[in-house]
Amino acid sequence: MALIKRVGRLAFVTVLALTTLEGLVRVTYGVRNAFVTHVPLPYVIGHDYGPTPPWLEDLLILAPDSSLIWRNRPNLSRRYVDIFQPVRTDDERRALFRAFLPPSAESWKDYPEWEIRLNDEGYRARGPIGPKRPSSVRIVCLGDSWTFGMNVSDDETYPARLERLLRRELPGLDVEVLNLGLLGYSSHQGLALMKSRVLGLEPDVVLLGFAMNDAKLAGYRDKDRAVYAAQPSVRKSVSDLMARSEVLRLLQYLALMVRHRPQTIGYYLQREAEAAKAAAGGQRFDELEPWTRVSLKDYEHNMREMIRLVRSRAAEVVLLYNELWENGPYRDVLRRLAQEEKVPFLDSNAVILGARRKVEAELERTLGLVPAAEHEPGSAEDEVEVVFRVYVGTLPVPKALYIAGPYPQLGSLVPNNVALYDDGTHGDQRARDGVWTYAAWFRPGTTVYYVYTNSGAEGRWAGLDVPHIREFSVETAPTQRRLYRPIESFGKIYLQADSWHPDRTGYGLIAEELLQILQRNATFRERAMRASETASTAGGKR
Repeated sequence: MALIKRVGRLAFVTVLALTTLEGLVRVTYGVRNAFVTHVPLPYVIGHDYGPTPPWLEDLLILAPDSSLIWRNRPNLSRRYVDIFQPVRTDDERRALFRAFLPPSAESWKDYPEWEIRLNDEGYRARGPIGPKRPSSVRIVCLGDSWTFGMNVSDDETYPARLERLLRRELPGLDVEVLNLGLLGYSSHQGLALMKSRVLGLEPDVVLLGFAMNDAKLAGYRDKDRAVYAAQPSVRKSVSDLMARSEVLRLLQYLALMVRHRPQTIGYYLQREAEAAKAAAGGQRFDELEPWTRVSLKDYEHNMREMIRLVRSRAAEVVLLYNELWENGPYRDVLRRLAQEEKVPFLDSNAVILGARRKVEAELERTLGLVPAAEHEPGSAEDEVEVVFRVYVGTLPVPKALYIAGPYPQLGSLVPNNVALYDDGTHGDQRARDGVWTYAAWFRPGTTVYYVYTNSGAEGRWAGLDVPHIREFSVETAPTQRRLYRPIESFGKIYLQADSWHPDRTGYGLIAEELLQILQRNATFRERAMRASETASTAGGKR
């Protein structure tokens, strides 16, 4: 009996201590997050942050959902800071992600900020979405983070900009453009949301923008994960119970941090080069497709079914290819669907690429560095001299700029080894003009992957550029032996806010293209006219 009492007292003390500790951890997280004014997004190459600190959970946008896998948290208000800029090392970026003490707002004054305010359903909409007004034209934008507007504030997303453009071009039109974009969504989740919410909104037009997440090599299918999430099990119940304990999650995080060994930039450069070599050797996308979130076949089914559902409500459809993948197979599916179903198609990636080429051409003209046409006799098999050019502007360069890639001519992945020049030599067009240059020879057809660094120590990944692997394919005319690369900018990717999304200018261009598509659509124009007449009649009766 005495032993039972002692065990009981020990159990009571243990439970009391754990409960107290649990409460203390929760209060500490709450106090910590109360002082957070900006949530930093410190991008790293490979997206290799390591385990997520548990004190950040309440600051995340996404929450689990039984039918849609996840969705945005409702009534959320957040201000974010993009750290897509040069730093000394990737460890500094990761330290920003893991920091427990939130930096002051003054720390972020030189970084781009953006703000989101989500309604009671978790959408970027102004308040609750009510019934459609008889006098209005309602456009629903359904898609992923491009539609949501990653990296820009609410009024800079392409749905918000499209609404402003329509009001400007069609004065007096009562138009609503609803942004139902959700981060990370695939066409599988889009189809589910179409059935559960979009059709009930009585849209006149639905803009569908899915592709990027469908193609992700996640190692599972969305349709299988959705079924698994809906099935109860003892293991899941235990896992969910453990996830509710902040103490257990903290211990798990600390254990994972001990084991975490982030890869270097060189690892990701090598991996990209090997993937390009395999593709050149005949490895097809369908060999990797079983690992994608949504197969090409399922993607086509999902998109075709969404088109059918929208048309069943006598609404119009526009397909958007929202992904920075120029020749992606999902784009080809969308393009073919648009032709077969006779619906408008917008290649947003082509819009971004076209605008980028204009930026590059303008920079060449402004700096007076438009290269002269050069032609030399030779065969298509001869190597081509590629001239890399990168502009630093007012950025200090204490030592030199360097280039690194998985090729002998780019240092064989030894960082801060192969220097660029701004002295009029080694292919540099003009000395001391802020454009650093390096020339190397490659075979035509080679896809080149590389990064820049600024004045770091040799052999150490330091003095890093933006966290992004740059790439291009060596494509020249048969008689062209020298290829000048467009002038890049250290610390910037033109028209991009990060490696996956456009910047605010890019979203604005997409909105302008959508405006043109709608203005050319006879059905949309007719609906707009009828809505305006209804509004005028209602106004006259009042």
